[in-house]
Amino acid sequence: MAEEHPKFELGRTELTNPTGFNGHKDMTLDEMAALHPGLAILMPMVGTRWWNVFYAAKESNWQLATFQVREAISLMNKGVQTRPRYAEAIAEYIEKDLSPVLAALNNKDFVAFEKAFHAATDRANEYHEEFKKGYLIWKLPDHPNPQVDFTPRD
Repeated sequence: MAEEHPKFELGRTELTNPTGFNGHKDMTLDEMAALHPGLAILMPMVGTRWWNVFYAAKESNWQLATFQVREAISLMNKGVQTRPRYAEAIAEYIEKDLSPVLAALNNKDFVAFEKAFHAATDRANEYHEEFKKGYLIWKLPDHPNPQVDFTPRD
């Protein structure tokens, strides 16, 4: 029989060191916070989404391409939670650089999309330079992700 563990109840002020049980051990809030991924973990996932965006749009799978952009944005926003020093730059990037990508996808315009996609990619690499991480250069693979079927479904 599993051992019973006290649950943290919201509003309980007598707890000075609340913990949570992950199924294996009690963890402090600091231990849980340390497990949240930073951008070093999240950005490769963003890169995979961004790779998928291009090839989905190339196949006119606008729904998948839009989904991939939105998932990339979600990952970047998660990164802001653990690395707030990048919050302003990421918000600016989403607003200024990803909005044209989403607009082109919404209009099903591959020519406009491709231009916006490459501009956004270039801007992301410029941000890496600005944050003293110029050795991080993302480039579009010359082939689609073999794990994804880019065939439109609608």
